[in-house]
Amino acid sequence: MNTCLQCNQTLFGRKDKKFCNDFCRNSYNNNLNRDKVEIVRNVNNRLRRNNRILKTLLEESARSVSKLELNLRNFDFKYITNVSDTKHGTIFYVYDVGYQKLDDENYLLFQE
Repeated sequence: MNTCLQCNQTLFGRKDKKFCNDFCRNSYNNNLNRDKVEIVRNVNNRLRRNNRILKTLLEESARSVSKLELNLRNFDFKYITNVSDTKHGTIFYVYDVGYQKLDDENYLLFQE
């Protein structure tokens, strides 16, 4: 006899049955995918935080901002959603908000 992959109860019914009920099936799959979901959640949280920082600066009428100001607000330069190369330089996007490096310490902000 086969046993449930989640709770180890004896299974009755079909020969290829793996779980005794939907709860065990869901629990098993949730446990299996927990690490993957957590990684995606962490990346999305960082992207949302970066987006919120840039939008807040734009709402404060900041057209350009220093690298120090971004760092003080915990902006993470490693998390972007898109990169676009133009004749004026590289533009980094965090969803609908972009920034472009003006010099070593300053960035130009804009919203699509």
